[in-house]
Amino acid sequence: MARQLEADIIIKGAGPVGLSMANLLGVYGIRTLVLEQNPTTVQEPRAIGLDVEIGRALQTMGLEEITSADMMQGFHLDYLNANGRTIMDVEVGESPYGKAQMSSFIQPVFEQQLLDGTGRFDHVTVLFNHKVEEVSQTESQALAHGVTTDGEAFEAQAKYLVGCGGGRSLVRRSSNIQMEGFSNPEAWLVIDTIDPQLDGWVDCRFFCDPKRPAMTMKKKQQHRRWEWMLHEGETEEEFLDQNRINELLAPHTDPSQVTMLRKCVYNFNSIVAEQYRDGRLFIAGDAAHMMPPFAGQGMNSGIRDAVNLSWKLAAVVKGDASSAILDTYEAERRDHVVKLTKVANRLGAIIMPTSKVRAWIRDVVLTVVSAFEVSREALRRSFFVIPKLDDGLFVWDEPGASAHSGEMIVQPKIEDANGKQDYMDAFLPEGFVLMGIGADPEADLNSEAKSLCVDLGAEFISVTAEQANGSTLKDVTGALTEWRGTCPPFVLLRPDRFTAAMFNADDAEASLRSFVAHYKA
Repeated sequence: MARQLEADIIIKGAGPVGLSMANLLGVYGIRTLVLEQNPTTVQEPRAIGLDVEIGRALQTMGLEEITSADMMQGFHLDYLNANGRTIMDVEVGESPYGKAQMSSFIQPVFEQQLLDGTGRFDHVTVLFNHKVEEVSQTESQALAHGVTTDGEAFEAQAKYLVGCGGGRSLVRRSSNIQMEGFSNPEAWLVIDTIDPQLDGWVDCRFFCDPKRPAMTMKKKQQHRRWEWMLHEGETEEEFLDQNRINELLAPHTDPSQVTMLRKCVYNFNSIVAEQYRDGRLFIAGDAAHMMPPFAGQGMNSGIRDAVNLSWKLAAVVKGDASSAILDTYEAERRDHVVKLTKVANRLGAIIMPTSKVRAWIRDVVLTVVSAFEVSREALRRSFFVIPKLDDGLFVWDEPGASAHSGEMIVQPKIEDANGKQDYMDAFLPEGFVLMGIGADPEADLNSEAKSLCVDLGAEFISVTAEQANGSTLKDVTGALTEWRGTCPPFVLLRPDRFTAAMFNADDAEASLRSFVAHYKA
């Protein structure tokens, strides 16, 4: 007889997306079961960059401090043409969200930290060597059937199941969900090394040479990523040969002192699933989308999926929200991924021209743009802008709509009445927040508006530019006040720190009622 397993949520796949979701559901108090067919987390580096939104998600998980120790937070990025001249450079530093815009990391270390994080929760179970062979659903349950590496059959049941098992997703195929998009024709050699000789060398560099487009990126612990584009007619076998790899490394470092961690040749995909939900089954991460690496947003987009879906699943499982809010997962995430995939392909077009004429035009354009501070800054922002959400669980109509609807709130330094300073999220609860910026929701809102906040489980926070006192916090740098601008002072923040609504005291009841109607319906 098959061993019986039961939870509120089943996650298929213990990669960075699945383990991020497990940690978030752990924080939210949801019984979670993670099933992974491999014996452990990945032992080779794959993704290399984490952006500011994921840094913020790690705060929510309670893992920001331990994970940041093994990241290189912020870096200098430059683009060199065929003559070795810098045609563009970008400083990837602090962001308005309290973390570096992008950080490099070592994936095996990061995944182990995520796995260790799940151990904090008695209600989260991670089972390796458990291969899911079939998924199905009834009106009330999601089901997973499989076998362990020892040959023991198991059956798991839950309210919902999330497929985070990668590009060959069993969950996606079981739901007959199709992928749309294309595979980039160019193949790339990707290697990861430990290289003491280059420990003090460039952080991140793109070699925009038509003869051989390439890139390199530094990580902690003397780790480094290299990528070279193959031309038509060149083979995987040729470029995986160590002598050929040494030839590529030789202009930059002594290959004899390099430790090779990983080498592979692959083509990048620009594909997205037609849908992210089939009843009680969901897909996330590579199961739902894949994109070229040029914007560093592949794994980041997957963890965004986990952040977006986790708090909604938690709310539904607890009975706090209608299951209809789960439809907003696809509405909020799919279009966002499509936009970022286009950004990644545009950046790839800068790097990959093999035509000397196209490369020359690119060099001229970027040289002119880089000559002026205003255009340089605009270009820098275009590299790292995260598109706003323009659909989903937000108040889109007046009252309650604002220029910040569908946007993540900034995260400046905040000070409490005891003089303690930290980034804003450290002072916020894990659920909904009704924040007054230069206003006090406790004092200014009527009883009906407050009652609606209670229905949401929202806590009141007041932030002012003046001295902190009592429960009122101080906006140390004025960044939060600047972000508000001319918008109304009251902000309804979702658990993922996105702005659900902004309103004046007079409009609070109507705005909150509009949101609650969607949330509870």
